[in-house]
Parts: sequence; C-alpha cells; structure tokens
Amino acid sequence: MKRLTLLLLALTLAIACATQPPLPAERGEGQGEGPLAPPPPPPPPLPPPDPDAFRATAPAPAPPRAYKFPDVQRITLDNGLRVLIAPTATAPLVTVRAVVRSGAVYDPADDAGLAALTAQLVDEGAGKRTAIQIAEELGNLGASLNTGATFDSSFVALDVLGSELPKGLEIFADVIRRPRFDEKDFEREKKDRLTELLQQKDQPVIIAGNEFARRVYGETAYGRPQAGSAKTVPNITRKDVRDFYARNWVPNNTFLIITGSVDAAAARELAQRYFGDWKRGKDVPDVNVVAPAVERSQIYLVDRPAAVQSEIRVGHAGVPRATDDYFALLTMNSILGGQFTSRLNLNLREKHGYTYGARSAFTFRRQAGPFTAQAAVRNAVTSESVRETMNELQRLGSGDITDEELKFAKDYLMGVFPNTVQTASELAQRIQELELYELPEDYFDHYRERIAAVTKEDVVRVAREHVNPDKLVIVVVGKAAEVREPLEKLSLPVTVTQVE
Repeated sequence: MKRLTLLLLALTLAIACATQPPLPAERGEGQGEGPLAPPPPPPPPLPPPDPDAFRATAPAPAPPRAYKFPDVQRITLDNGLRVLIAPTATAPLVTVRAVVRSGAVYDPADDAGLAALTAQLVDEGAGKRTAIQIAEELGNLGASLNTGATFDSSFVALDVLGSELPKGLEIFADVIRRPRFDEKDFEREKKDRLTELLQQKDQPVIIAGNEFARRVYGETAYGRPQAGSAKTVPNITRKDVRDFYARNWVPNNTFLIITGSVDAAAARELAQRYFGDWKRGKDVPDVNVVAPAVERSQIYLVDRPAAVQSEIRVGHAGVPRATDDYFALLTMNSILGGQFTSRLNLNLREKHGYTYGARSAFTFRRQAGPFTAQAAVRNAVTSESVRETMNELQRLGSGDITDEELKFAKDYLMGVFPNTVQTASELAQRIQELELYELPEDYFDHYRERIAAVTKEDVVRVAREHVNPDKLVIVVVGKAAEVREPLEKLSLPVTVTQVE
C-alpha cells in the first residue's frame, strides 16, 4: 500500500511539471521592467522555383572521354598484298575492305570514268557466280557488298556477321580476283552511266562542281569528272575495262583491311587462304597532278536561263592529305565554314538571309585537292554573296580570330572524332586513311591531342599560307541575264559559258 501511494505521488508531480508555462526569458541589461515584445512575424514564404531557370546557363561540358584507337596488326603476303587487322568487340560484325591504290587519276583523258566503271562492274558476275547469284548468296548470309572508286583509289567493301566471315570472304575474293566483265553487263552498266550523266545536266550542284574542278585543275586528272562525261564514257570499251583492271587490280597495288569481331590469327589465315596465291603484277607508277597557276581572281558564269537561284563555288587548289598542317587547317576551316556556327553561315544565312546554308571544306587527297567555299543563293543577291564570301576569306588571314571561336572549333572537332570510329566499317575507313596516305601508325592515337594543341597563331598562319583571297576561282551557275551585270561590278573578269 505504501508503494502504491509513492507511485501516485510521483505521477502527480510529473504531470504538474509538464503543464507549467515556460519561464520568462532573462531580461538583458537595460530592458527595464515592462512586458516583453512579441516575437517577430515569420518570414513570407519563398516563391515557387522557376522550372525553367536551369536553361539560363548551359552546363559545363564534361572532360573528353579517354579514347584508344584499336591496335592494328600488319602483315605483307609474299605477293605484296598488305593486310591490316584490327579486332574489336563492339558488335558481332566484321568489315573487310580491299583498297586498290589506283583511282580516277589513272583514267586516260579521253576515257574519263574508266576507274569508276571498272569498280562498278567487278561485282556484276565473278568466278562461277552471276550478279544475281552473288546478291542472293550475300543476302542469305545477311551480308552486304559495295564497290566504288575515288580519285585516289578503288575499293570493294564487305560487311558480314563474324560467324559467316569465311563464306563471305569466298565471294569477296571472287569479286576482287575473278570479275567476269561479261559483254551484256558491260553494256548495261555503261548505258546506265550515260543516263546518269544526262540527268546531271539539269543538276546545278553537279554542274558547279564539275566547272569548278575544270577551272582549278585544267586538263589534269583532277579537272575531269570522276565518273566521266557524256563525251568520254562512250569511248570506253570492254577491253579498256579489262586492261585497266589487269594493270591496277594486282596484290602489290592493293591492301586488305579486316576489322570487327574477328580473331587476329584467324584473319591472317583467311587472308592467306583466299589471297595468298593471287599473282603479283607489275608495279604501278605514280601519277602527278599539278594545278595550273592562277594569276588573279576571276569569275566563270555558267548560264542557266531558267534558274531562280545561283550555285556559287569559290576557292583554289589546296594541300595533300599528308600535310603537316592538317590539324590547323581542320580548325581553321571549322571557324570559316565547317559547322553551322561558322563565319560563312552566320554571315550569309543568319545576318543577311541570302541562303539556307553556306560552308567550306578542304577536300584532302593523295595530292593537293581543292579548297572550296560554297552556297546556293537567290539570283538577286548573287553578287553580294560572292563579295561577302571573299570578305570572309580575306578576314581569315588578318589575325581576327577570337578565343571563343578557337575553343568552340577545337571542342567540336575533338568531340565528334570518337563518333567517326564507332563501327567496324568506320574504323576500316580510318585505317584506309593511314595506309593510303602513308600516315604514322600512331596518328589516330594522338588525333585529339593534336587538335587541342592548335593555337590562334597556327590558324592565322595556315590561313595566310593556304588560302589566297587574291587568286580565287569563282564559279557561278545561274541566270546570266540577271546576275552578270551585278557580278561585273565586283571589278573582276567575268567569263560566260554554257552548260556542256
């Protein structure tokens, strides 16, 4: 009983203490004896956050991801065939690419288009297979095969599942080593080519490109259309094709690239199996291309009486792919006309509204390919567009390059590079660059580093050395009745020609 009484007493005291009001705060010195001031009101509530505030400031870019170009194993077969093997594990696909070191530069002047027609015909029947059988067998393998030619080379490219590589290579080897060049296939492809050339007479983009090449390179190989013309293709005979193939499609003038999901040892064995007994041919001599000298800038106007806009090409001969200035030139061209925010596009499109797009490029080849600035503009602003293009070329070498422009151009070039080597096919094309243009083996290992090392002084230097605004070839394909007089006010000679 005594214990219960004590518990009730303790509980009563606890409740009494819990319900007592808080003691008043101790007065500070000088507060007097009056009542305390009421507490301050609570701060007003904060406004709700703006959901779009993050758009005001662009996020800082992350540092570039590390990239290592795949190791390339190189062997040379006894017949002189170079084999370059780069195993990767990105997808279960393999790309095989045979590159012949002869392209349109080896076309005789009267037979321009011969290299392209030869490349077009090699898969139109090979060995014991017709063109249809080749297509059906490749389709059953889930493979694709492409052929073609550039000024510098001819090629055959195969994309196939790694598990089907031996079967695919058997067809691939037939196409390269044993094309049939049957008369009916030759006549069909030649007729198709002539039809394409006839259609191109109504395409101002192609007219402008062909005329620009002719004016820059004259009668040299680079001055002739790579696919030939309506004058030269009719001259090509089946014998010409067979002779061109026999001279140039030989193992000692060819290299083979194998990339993708493939074991290196297996790739070497397959290369030896399908190409080891390919008979070596005579060495193929080099062909030099030298553009004629240009004394001063001149305009060549190709008249298209029904045209409502003008195709413009401005430029001159550039530099070879193997130039030491390659990375500085890439950066310089990115500033000038190599991306949407380039000077040419901002000037002609954004500032003046002359065009939907203006751009520039160096076309890098084994020898000095063209440097070209181009745009398609309304007839009424043709001369103004030419003048603004010339002004931008002049400005480029003046030293007027901002730090922001330089950084943007370099960031862009470094950022897009990994996207150009993601697939086995893209990797094969980069390896082709290494071999065809005799670049150092570690070239792409340090690609982004070399872009990062480009300085403002480098950009200005290469602009002054490789862009000459006083010796330009200017081609305009448009309506002479409307654009000739304004062009003549540019104080440059104007030569008017017709579409051939």
